[in-house]
Amino acid sequence: MLRKSGILGYPLGHSISPYFQNAAFEFLGIKASYKAWSTEPKDLSDKVNALRGTSFMGANVTIPFKEAVIELLDEMDDWAKRVGSVNTIVNDSGTLVGYNTDTVGFIQAISEYGNYDPSGEAVLLIGAGGAARAAAHALVGNKVGSLVIANRTYHRAERLASEFPAKDKVSPVLLNGPGFLKAVDSASLIINSTSIGMKHTSVENCNPLEGISVNAGVLVNDMVYNPLKTPMLIHAAETGAKILTGLPMLVLQGAASFNLWTGRDAPVDVMFLAAQEALAD
Repeated sequence: MLRKSGILGYPLGHSISPYFQNAAFEFLGIKASYKAWSTEPKDLSDKVNALRGTSFMGANVTIPFKEAVIELLDEMDDWAKRVGSVNTIVNDSGTLVGYNTDTVGFIQAISEYGNYDPSGEAVLLIGAGGAARAAAHALVGNKVGSLVIANRTYHRAERLASEFPAKDKVSPVLLNGPGFLKAVDSASLIINSTSIGMKHTSVENCNPLEGISVNAGVLVNDMVYNPLKTPMLIHAAETGAKILTGLPMLVLQGAASFNLWTGRDAPVDVMFLAAQEALAD
């Protein structure tokens, strides 16, 4: 029987996950498929419930459903509960279990591909959605010195920041407000966890750091991976910052999902190559 998996999100014109997940299945000789399931919010419940079928292994979850999907699941692993965000669903004999592999993918990406250790450092995180939740918990778990969460809707940044005790030094600011400019100036790592700059969206030509100079040597990481060089990364590089694309996090979180679905070690090198080829097309 062909096992099925895929990604739930809306819109999904940007997604290259099917390319590298299918390459991994083929490389290991696993009879499975992975597809992009573009899902409007009104259809999310039906799409998730369908995953209980015996032919489904599970799914990835992306913007805008990483938090909304939680109430549709039967169980969540402890880390996903703590983060409050799910990017991976596993069908365990009809029981849908939620996991978060964004955190491990994010930390691996900044460590192995950005040569960055957040311990004791000042970090600015743009966004307060599901991906931001994963990054925030991963950073605090790795003893970040201070974390500023910036969002265009202040109360969402405030809500996420309030989940951490005062000793963790997590604070909210309004995107592009005075506190934001100060955070840009003091950060050694700046992360965009929003869809700003994403191809095939209304904000693909936008840059959350528009008109703002970034200090030389700062690492700027955009979780958006399509295009590989987003307007924010191009701008940051021009000001002398180091840049990290969203591709390492994408592939590494996907590899962790693959492990959960199959019980096999994901062929990460094969997945990276397929992802790079997909973006080059």
